[in-house]
Amino acid sequence: MLEFRKPAGTELVPGTRSIPGSVPGNEPRRYGRAWPGPVGGRTVTYLDPAATVVGAPVWPVWLLRGLEAAVVFVVVYNLAVYVGGLRNPRPVPRTTPRTRFAVLIPAHNEEAVIGPLIESLGRQAYPRHLYDVFVVADNCTDGTAAAARAAGAHVWERFDDQRRGKQYAVAYALERIASLGRRYDAVVMFDADNLVEPNFLQVMNDHLAAGEKIIQAYVDAKNPDDSWVSAAFAFSFWMSNRWRLQARHNWGLCGALAGTGMCIAWDVLERVGWDVHTLTEDLEFSAKALLHGYVTTFARETRIYDEKVTGFVASCRQRVRWARGNVQVMLIHAPRLLWAGLRQLDPVKFEFVFDLTRPLHLVLTTVVSALSLAAGPELARWGWVPLPDWPVRLTALFAVVGPLLVLVLDRLPLRPYRFIPLLPIFQYSWIVLVLWALLTPRNRQWVPTVHTRAMRLGELSR
Repeated sequence: MLEFRKPAGTELVPGTRSIPGSVPGNEPRRYGRAWPGPVGGRTVTYLDPAATVVGAPVWPVWLLRGLEAAVVFVVVYNLAVYVGGLRNPRPVPRTTPRTRFAVLIPAHNEEAVIGPLIESLGRQAYPRHLYDVFVVADNCTDGTAAAARAAGAHVWERFDDQRRGKQYAVAYALERIASLGRRYDAVVMFDADNLVEPNFLQVMNDHLAAGEKIIQAYVDAKNPDDSWVSAAFAFSFWMSNRWRLQARHNWGLCGALAGTGMCIAWDVLERVGWDVHTLTEDLEFSAKALLHGYVTTFARETRIYDEKVTGFVASCRQRVRWARGNVQVMLIHAPRLLWAGLRQLDPVKFEFVFDLTRPLHLVLTTVVSALSLAAGPELARWGWVPLPDWPVRLTALFAVVGPLLVLVLDRLPLRPYRFIPLLPIFQYSWIVLVLWALLTPRNRQWVPTVHTRAMRLGELSR
């Protein structure tokens, strides 16, 4: 007979009850005593449905407790990092322009948008003889190459049906630049749909002079109020700029390149190389460079603007590619960084492993929440006391307050905020996309994003 411990102040009722986790011949140990009593001339066993099972299997309870503790750690740690984003970093000293830049633009069928980008690069507040603009027209079937030449860029055309994607186009262009025999101190990269602030190269010159080697600029949106999806993308990047890149920079941690608006010293490229093969070549390069001791930093003094997709289905395709690339980088480089961090006693390398595992953080939180809802009542009968729900509440609160704080701190345009009630749809869809990415990490198919918004800096709503 299964035994129950009677909670103080409860009332017993007659009946029988089967207990999950027990099988005939393997009942839990007897610590307490059931309460028999006469009813109608016979003896029955009184069982309290609210009683705690004594001696029931405990491993599910401890497993859930461990998962909950991990969720609490993830939430507390991330919130502690976010605090670093409240303060703007101290600007680096302005220095005399000396850095010679190779400006690289990989482009695939970007005829509609590449002209305004090259035009904005031609208006840099930086000596024109200190930078050259190169475009690699990668497997293009439109007039991208002609449009880039007409705008004044040096253009290479590349055709390779087997090695398609940005990482291969960049590798091809870097080899061509190296073969020119010109001396460049750094390479800056942009996507073809971007627009660039006039102070971009000067700011990168200043950061390089301050000793930084890999620098990511502030990534803004060209079209944040085109649709609720482009607004949601803008919110995500605005949040990432302040609460991730700026916060990690202020704490002295390693940031991550964002694929565009990035500057890499030439000597770093020579040492690390551009041997990247995942769907997120930017994140992979940051991880590889950190293994060589180079930290990715952040420059909020300048910004670039890129076109955000406007349709939800297109956003899902793009985001699942990013998530899958993150998973690929995590699987390849997290063990290496973990070992290097432990061997060298380097907390920056060790901590970056935690940042690479962000897809697991989302899955962990989702799984624990689902288990708590589905099995919590039954596990409570086995002695499980759920941890406080304040971490989840605090995370939900930050999801609402974070975008509002960024609006005030970064003086962002107000108009896209009319879409903020739809932001949870975008945020919660990440759960499905990340789960799918974790299940399909071997898929390395590159799907290009179509860009059509040909805008100029003067047309942006800021």
